[in-house]
Amino acid sequence: MEDEYPKHQDHEPSLSATSGFGEEIADEGNLLEYSEVKERDLPIENANINNSQPQEGGGDEMEDEYPKHQDHEPSLSATSGFGEEIADEGNLLEYSEVKERDLPIENANINNSQPQEDLVAEVKGAEDYTSDAHLYRVSRFYCQRLLLAMDGFVERLTCAPLEDALLYTQEREEFRPAAEVEGKKKPSNHLLKMLKERDLPFSETLGDFLSRLWDVKQELQGIVKDMNERDPSSGCGGSVHRCSDSQMETISEQMEMRQAGNRQSVRSKRRLLDTMYVMSDTRNANLLQMSRITLGDCQDPGKALRLCPMDCSTLAAALTPLGIIEEVNLSHCCIGPEGLQQLSDILHRCRSLRLSWNNLGDLGVKILCSSLREPLCEIQELWVDSNGLTSGGTKELLHAIVKNQSVQLLSLSYNRVGEATVKLLCDVLRKRCCTIQYLRLCGTGLTSAYCRQLAWALSANRSLTLLDLDNNQLGDSAVSNLCGALMKPDCKIQTLRLGSNRLTALCSLELTRALHTNRSLRQLSLSYNRLGLPGLRRLSTALKGAACRIQKLELDDNGLRDACAEELATAFNGNRWLKGLYLNRNCFTDCSIPAFHRLAESCRSLRYIWLWRNQFSAEGRSKLQSSEELSDQVTIFV
Repeated sequence: MEDEYPKHQDHEPSLSATSGFGEEIADEGNLLEYSEVKERDLPIENANINNSQPQEGGGDEMEDEYPKHQDHEPSLSATSGFGEEIADEGNLLEYSEVKERDLPIENANINNSQPQEDLVAEVKGAEDYTSDAHLYRVSRFYCQRLLLAMDGFVERLTCAPLEDALLYTQEREEFRPAAEVEGKKKPSNHLLKMLKERDLPFSETLGDFLSRLWDVKQELQGIVKDMNERDPSSGCGGSVHRCSDSQMETISEQMEMRQAGNRQSVRSKRRLLDTMYVMSDTRNANLLQMSRITLGDCQDPGKALRLCPMDCSTLAAALTPLGIIEEVNLSHCCIGPEGLQQLSDILHRCRSLRLSWNNLGDLGVKILCSSLREPLCEIQELWVDSNGLTSGGTKELLHAIVKNQSVQLLSLSYNRVGEATVKLLCDVLRKRCCTIQYLRLCGTGLTSAYCRQLAWALSANRSLTLLDLDNNQLGDSAVSNLCGALMKPDCKIQTLRLGSNRLTALCSLELTRALHTNRSLRQLSLSYNRLGLPGLRRLSTALKGAACRIQKLELDDNGLRDACAEELATAFNGNRWLKGLYLNRNCFTDCSIPAFHRLAESCRSLRYIWLWRNQFSAEGRSKLQSSEELSDQVTIFV
C-alpha cells in the first residue's frame, strides 16, 4: 500500500525539469540530506480543503501551508498556489484585539461555569515541567547548534575546518621542522592562495580572529560537557553521557558527508551560473526553457553560492533573454545592496523572489521598491527575511506594495518592525484592494502592545489565509485579542502559528471559545509554549466539538505528560478531520503507549503522529511503531 504520511522533500528545486541542458547540473547539488528531518517542514499531501462535512470513511485532505508553483498564470483563490518551496519558510499569521462585547459567540457550546481563577489555581498546582532537566536539555541543544554554526562559518570563510585553518596561520608565524607537521592535515589550497595574495596585516588579523574563535569553541565545548555532567535527567547520578567509539565514528562520518555535500552543491551552482552565461552569450534556445533559478538555499547557508556584484551582473545578463521567471532563489547568497543593484533590471519579472539573509538593509529595499513600482511588475511572492531592515525600510516597502497590488506573499521575518510600521501594515490589511494572502512576521519583536491595531485590521481583512507570528513575545493577553477576531464569521484564516510566544494555560480559555466558533482554521501551531495539562484539558473541549476542523495540530515542547495522551485520545475519538499531530520534545513515557494506540485506532482521518525526543524506552519505541498494534494508515515517528 502506498505510504500516505508525508515525505521529506528537497527544498532546492531541480532545474532539470524545466531546463533542457543536462541533468548533471541539477543533480550534483543534492547529494546529501540531513539525517534529521525538520518536523514541521513535512507538508500534508493531497490537500483539498472543503468546508463541508466529509463523507463517511474519509475526510478532506489538509491544505498545504503554502501554495504550489504552477507553470500557467496562478489563480488568486486561497486553495491555488505558487511554490512548493514556500512551505518551508513561511507559515503566516496575524494577531489582533477586538472588544469582547463586540464579538458575539455563535454556535458555542462551552461550559463557562469554571471561572478563570479556578484555572489559575489549577495551573499553579500543576507539576512544573520547566525543571532543571528541561533547562539543561534546551541549553545543551542551542550550544551544540552554535558550535555547528561556528564550524560552518569558518569553513565558508577559509574552505577548511577551523583546526586546519588555525594550523596554517600558526605555521606562517613560526617555522616548524617538517617532521613536526608531517602527520597533520594540509590546509586547503583556497586558504593558501588567499593568504598569499592578501597583505601581511590581513593574514595576521585572520590568524588572530581564528585563534580567538578557537578559544570560544573550547569554552562552548566545556560548557556542553559541564551540562552533561549536571543534567538531572541522566539518571546516573550526574554521570557524563558518553558516546561509544562507533557512535562517534558515525557522527564524524555524517559531518564529513554533510560538508562534502555542501561543497558539491556550491560547485554545481557555480557551474550552473557559468553555463547560463555561456548559453546567453551564444543565444542557446534551451535557456528560454528555464523558469526557476536556484543559486541560494533557504535553510542551509553552506549550500548557497556566495555572489559578488560581478556574479550578479553575470546572472542578470543570463536572465535578460527570459520573459517571466517563475522563481529566483538567492537566499543566503550575501549579495548585499550592490549585488541587488546589478539585478534591478530583471527583478520585476520574477513571480517568486527569495532574497532572505542577504544583508540588503534599507538601501537594498529602495532598489526593490523601484522594481515593485514598475507597471508590469510580476512579483507575487517576496521573501526579505533577516536583511537588517529598519522601521523606515519596512515602511517604504509597504508603501510600494500598496501601489503594486500583485504581492500575495510577504515575509518580513527577523527584521525590525516598529510601532509605525505595524500601524501602516494594519492600514494595508484593512484596504479592500489588499491582495496579501500569506503574511509572515516571525521574530519581529511583536508584543501585546501591538495587538489592538492588529486585531482591528484582522477583523476587517478578507484576503489573509495564512498568518505566522512564531518567535515573538505576544503573551496570553495578545492571544485573547487575536481570538476575538477569529470568532468573526467572515474570518478567512486557515493557518495560524503562535509558536514560542510565552503562552500559558490561561490563553486556552479564549482559544477554546474561538475554536468552538471558527470554521475556517485548518492548521494551528502552539509549539514551544507552556500549556501543560491544564491548557490541554481546556483545548480538548473545543477539539471534541463539531465546529472544530483542525487538520494539523502542533504541540511540541509544551510540557505534556502521560495524562495528556489520555485527553488527546478522548478528544479525537471519532474525529474525521485531523491528519497530523505533532507532540515532539514533551515528557511522554511508556505509560502513554496504550492511549496513543487508541488515538490511532479511533481517529479515522489521522495519518501520522510525531513523538520525537520524548522519554520512551527502546522497547516502548518499538511497540509504538509496531504495525500489529496500529491501523495501516497511521504512522508514528518516534
